[in-house]
Amino acid sequence: MKRLVINIFAILLCASAIAQTEADALRYSFYMPNGTARANGMAGSFGAIGADPSVIGFNPASMGVYKTTQLSFSPSFKINNTESSYLDSKNRDYSANYFDINEASFVQSIKCKEESNIGLSYFTWGFSYNKLNKFAENVSITGINNNGSLTDWFAARANGTNYPALGDNDPFYSHLAWETYLIDPVVDTITDQYVSAYDQYGEKQSQRITKKGSLGEYNIAIAFNFKHKLYVGMDLGIQSVNYRQNIISYENRENVTNGPKTFTFEDYVRTTGSGVNFKFGILYSPIEMIRFGASIHTPTSLSLRDRYNTACATQLGDSTMTYQSPEGEFEYNILSPLRANASICIIPNEHILINLDYDLADYNSMKMRSEDYDFATETQNIINNYKVGHGVKLGAEYRLGALNMRLGGAYYTSPYKSSSPNSNSNTWLVSAGLGFRTNHFFFDLAYSYMQNSYVYYMYEGLVSSDPSKIKFNRHQISFTIGCKF
Repeated sequence: MKRLVINIFAILLCASAIAQTEADALRYSFYMPNGTARANGMAGSFGAIGADPSVIGFNPASMGVYKTTQLSFSPSFKINNTESSYLDSKNRDYSANYFDINEASFVQSIKCKEESNIGLSYFTWGFSYNKLNKFAENVSITGINNNGSLTDWFAARANGTNYPALGDNDPFYSHLAWETYLIDPVVDTITDQYVSAYDQYGEKQSQRITKKGSLGEYNIAIAFNFKHKLYVGMDLGIQSVNYRQNIISYENRENVTNGPKTFTFEDYVRTTGSGVNFKFGILYSPIEMIRFGASIHTPTSLSLRDRYNTACATQLGDSTMTYQSPEGEFEYNILSPLRANASICIIPNEHILINLDYDLADYNSMKMRSEDYDFATETQNIINNYKVGHGVKLGAEYRLGALNMRLGGAYYTSPYKSSSPNSNSNTWLVSAGLGFRTNHFFFDLAYSYMQNSYVYYMYEGLVSSDPSKIKFNRHQISFTIGCKF
């Protein structure tokens, strides 16, 4: 057998914690809000304009601009495209969501007595649902690997463990590789060492990644309008997590006489949970044509549960060996970063609105914990790899009677430090929209295009694959229908 020399370092192969990494903390802390079609047409830049349910969870003070009661609902259609580059081979994939709910809301504004001693003009309350992120991505990766294999990664995980104990120490990965003849013991050398069952490389490697689910937030908010100059708002945000990921890895060695010909390894995880945060915001209008806004969001405390399992099937000659892991379950907590934002809106005349939003999140401060695992490695990885993230959104609206036309653009910096291969994974978004509005009814339509890229490894740690460059883009068409009364 072809032997692989591996540098061994201390690692805790805790069966109940194998599915949780610092990437999970980032997944549930990085937001790409959807919202109403009106806001989407302006790239989500609406913080100081106000009177739109999309920004209740951004700056709750903006809800104080309402002077009526409003009901709205916003579905959308999304197509996500990916292109992978791995070992000089390219592949493409896509996913489509034909009916996705971006937003739903109810807001009521109550006019106060003019002789109020504190100058309160309106009191507004409301609740909304806003999708903070949509996890819909299919990625297909293919290439010919002449230097390594996923079987090397399995062997590295098994090193240091006597084979009868693999089922207890690593029941989801190396144990399955052992039972399906993907790894062999090293003979006449150090005890409890393993190598790949391959006698040569050059296999075709493929991996298909399917991600589904969303991160949504239910907002319960109140806002106060003081003489149309100062607006103050507070919001209780209740987040809901539903995420599913299925990774199918496949290797094929044609025309071999010894060892495995093909194998398929499937790794599935589903995450569900919820979290709570609090937001406080202000909006100030020194003159009628300018508004300044700012808000602060407490970290979201998320309680999550992962359920996961793996399966492996290996073809040896004319026979197939299959093995499945037990069902795993693990509960843990994530504390997302403190967030802050600032906005400015300019209204030069009755026809034009221009808004600029700035958003900040310190991803370096994310935290993970569990009663059963210390997350020391993951915490250090957060400190070493993540930094403060910045988002800038610019949008404009032109009103021509009942018809509104909108344009917008947004830029989100990479949350990774310069030492990371993903330091340049910035996100761009451009959008345009139209709206028809009367005193009692409105209908809005928006199109947005978003793109980014990132580096991905099929497997990494004790042994790492070559990097894959993934290019991602999303086309979204969103609608909003609503009424005011």
